[in-house]
Amino acid sequence: MNVIITILAFLLMLNVIVIIHEAGHFFAARSFGVHCHEFSIGMGPAIYQKQGKNTLFSIRALPIGGYVMMAGEEDGSQSEDSEDDWLAKVPESERLNFKPKWQQVIIMAAGVFMNFVLAFLIFIGLMAARGYVVEPAIPVIDSLTEGYPAKEAGLMPGDQIVKIVAEDGTVCIPETTDELSEFLAFNPGESTFTIERDGENFDVKMTPHKDDETQMVLLGFTSTSPVRQISFLEAIPEGIKYGLDAGGMVFRTFGQLFQGKGFESLSGPVGIYKMTDTVVSQGLLPYISLFAILSLNIGIFNLLPIPALDGGRILIIALESIFRRKIPTKIVEGVIIASFVLIFGLMIFSTYNDIVRLFF
Repeated sequence: MNVIITILAFLLMLNVIVIIHEAGHFFAARSFGVHCHEFSIGMGPAIYQKQGKNTLFSIRALPIGGYVMMAGEEDGSQSEDSEDDWLAKVPESERLNFKPKWQQVIIMAAGVFMNFVLAFLIFIGLMAARGYVVEPAIPVIDSLTEGYPAKEAGLMPGDQIVKIVAEDGTVCIPETTDELSEFLAFNPGESTFTIERDGENFDVKMTPHKDDETQMVLLGFTSTSPVRQISFLEAIPEGIKYGLDAGGMVFRTFGQLFQGKGFESLSGPVGIYKMTDTVVSQGLLPYISLFAILSLNIGIFNLLPIPALDGGRILIIALESIFRRKIPTKIVEGVIIASFVLIFGLMIFSTYNDIVRLFF
């Protein structure tokens, strides 16, 4: 029964996020007069279809996302010589590729915008429902766990970590435990820690412990996080701040990946399913929180300048505007295919990581 609940919760979360993303594209396109041939929920064969005034609305058999089919989104993808080709019946004034560049950019960015709106609304709602915020903890040791690196290195309650130097020379001066955890996640090897105790500094070397189940990198200590009560109105800026902080962390994570770091921590659908299973057992609020974080992640991922993604499409539009000439369709299609291969490869790699973490 728990497995069924987890599967349903996982599919609900993924599909709502994708549908809201596609709805952003759809409403932006329609507001600028772009013909949308179909708005589909799910993939595969259609199990229900209803023809709207201008758009065919479909529900398909496989509940794994959705799409909006816009006229002129893919140059040359339709043969206009065919009488049955729907694109041949759409005037140029209603095609995406004939719209002004700024309108194309808004339409391409609208899906990501809606993912951000969903995430921030959830963060604000969570803050309002909880009624308090936990201030970021500074990396001052409150308690230690036996058998973990911090205890074995001789650290004591009251010690503060003021500086970390990783094996490759990367330096971190953590102001919060979140910054400390983020740095260790991408630098899991032995590092040199500068500790402040009673006004004096000294260095210790520690190699963080990696939890096989959660993949978290730990030193084995806790810090006290101050709690502050907030009103409903105060929840709005606090939710926005939390979302911006979370978004900044996601951007930094992708930046680390481009530098060749953190690939071992990459998670795919299996990892997301595992996280869903964990938070569902913890209650509604943790599940909704994962909802927001995943929506934020998908939005930021789609902003990456990879041609198969919205960010890549925006980049192509920007380049055409700068150089005042159209990039040949065959080149665009070739780059898009190559980027699809890249994304598919990342999915395989991340799924492999997930399976290794689950069974080995």
